Amino acid sequence: MTEEKQDVGAELAHIEHAVTDASQQLSLKDIGSERVPGARGRDSSESPSLRKAKTGFADSEVRQAVGFGFASATGGYALIAPLLGAINAEIGPDPNVVWVGLVYLLTQTVIFSIVGRLSDMFGRRWFFITGSVLGLIGSILGATARTIPQLIGAEVFIGSAAAFQISFFWVIAELVPMKWRFIANSGAYAFTIPTNALAPKVAQAFQTQTSVRWRGCFYFCIAINVVSVACWYFFYHPPTFKMLHRRRAARDLLLHFDWLGLCLFTGSVLVFVMGLSWGGSVYPWKSGHVIGTIVAGAVMFVVFILWEVYLPLKDSEPFLPIHLFANLQYISAAALTAIGAATYFSFSLIWPQCVNVLYVGLSDSYKGTLFGLVTMGFVFGQIVGGFLATLWAPKPGLILCTCIGGPLLMSAAANPLNMSLTMGLITTGALFIGMQEGNCIAMTTFPLRSQEEIGTAGGLSGTIRSFGSVIAEAIYTTILANRLARTIPALVPAAAENAGLPATSIPALLTGLAGTTNLTAAAVPGLNANIIDAAGAAYRLANSQAYQTVFLASFAFGGLGMVLCWFTGGVDKSKDDFVAGHIHKHKEERALEEERG
Repeated sequence: MTEEKQDVGAELAHIEHAVTDASQQLSLKDIGSERVPGARGRDSSESPSLRKAKTGFADSEVRQAVGFGFASATGGYALIAPLLGAINAEIGPDPNVVWVGLVYLLTQTVIFSIVGRLSDMFGRRWFFITGSVLGLIGSILGATARTIPQLIGAEVFIGSAAAFQISFFWVIAELVPMKWRFIANSGAYAFTIPTNALAPKVAQAFQTQTSVRWRGCFYFCIAINVVSVACWYFFYHPPTFKMLHRRRAARDLLLHFDWLGLCLFTGSVLVFVMGLSWGGSVYPWKSGHVIGTIVAGAVMFVVFILWEVYLPLKDSEPFLPIHLFANLQYISAAALTAIGAATYFSFSLIWPQCVNVLYVGLSDSYKGTLFGLVTMGFVFGQIVGGFLATLWAPKPGLILCTCIGGPLLMSAAANPLNMSLTMGLITTGALFIGMQEGNCIAMTTFPLRSQEEIGTAGGLSGTIRSFGSVIAEAIYTTILANRLARTIPALVPAAAENAGLPATSIPALLTGLAGTTNLTAAAVPGLNANIIDAAGAAYRLANSQAYQTVFLASFAFGGLGMVLCWFTGGVDKSKDDFVAGHIHKHKEERALEEERG
């Protein structure tokens, strides 16, 4: 009797194992029963049209659409950010110039998830054509701007376009075999070298060596977007709505979609991020504008989660599947992309300020090179990381990069006045964090319940990534401002008075050192060369102490990354040759839509 029970148990285990294998194969090969056979994922060897993807890339024209779009998304702000002071002096001055950067981050943070979710449902083609068209419109508006409000309006379009164009990582991911996703992303990052890694140098060249000056940055983006729009339109033909939904009409899907969830999510993210962005720049942190928007955004997000969990309309299509938030491997990878992006955006903002204040006697050309060290290290890390993850197991490489990059950036606090040491640590740290971020952004596309959700998951990870950038930027700028408010009064007045400056001239001296007014004897009574030298040295020391604190604070993100990297998922070798999506020729569209099976 016992042996019989054991035989039955073994048979049941065998059946369970077989069913599990079958369900896993179904989740890969039959991505949603709604899709026609030609729109389902498959092994790359099963179709001649997919075999060429074994090289790791989709059609070259689609690669160009993705690459040029991504280049435009980064260049739309990275090219003009180093020149905002000169731009404000020419078409301003306007205190609202801070909104140029704010709206760029705000719009893409909100739109990322909308692009991913809706393109999963309705098809991708027109979403990405629209994205590059928005980038083209924004670049034209930027090139013709005559006031700062007009420039802000241009960045609204450019930031909105960036949400489409920076979604490259999951658009590429579904067109290549899983094993080539990392290296395919590296190819896209290479397109951004002139608009991101070398953006400060390119921007400076336009400003100093052309007659159009800073407007040349937007002319450059216009050209890039024209190419991107053309490539998307003529060569990108992913599954249409009819291929994705054999049994549902567009009207039915629109009526049953969770539009309230979309509004709650969008509103909560927009309001919360706006409050964070305002804090310390537009309004003081203790102001009602900042506190009110942060609290309102947080409450709205709680309501959104409750709505998605207890969705009363059971037959409706949720905006964000709630199971994504419970997927530890996915959330860990998405959070690590946010930490990487936080390093990129924050250090790209803080480091140029550090160079301007601490290192004197440098030419403008050399300063332009130093300004770009963070972006150079980060982008080249993203490129190299994809190759290394393909050659080596990605998770061990991710852990290694995270555990090296964070401590290196923190170590820049050793002596900020030592330019060679500091720029070496920051550049190397940015290189490793770039490798980490580039690998993690690809890893968010793997641990999904179904590859049918790759756009939804990619859009959410894009929102998380941008959200982390805003948080880090707010934290770093606040720490820097608070520390400078203490270190400068503690060091500079005493040094200036000891050198012979009257106490009544100290306020004028401080504004002069900050660059707000002229640092001359007429503006600062009693000023002479000895006082300038003594006060300048004290001012640099005070700033170096403030930047030390900022660099040390960066480990709050780096340390969190060193914990999260252990929870990310590896890559299942059994799925190496699986391709989640496809593109087809326009003339094949009708036949594919009418497929049955």
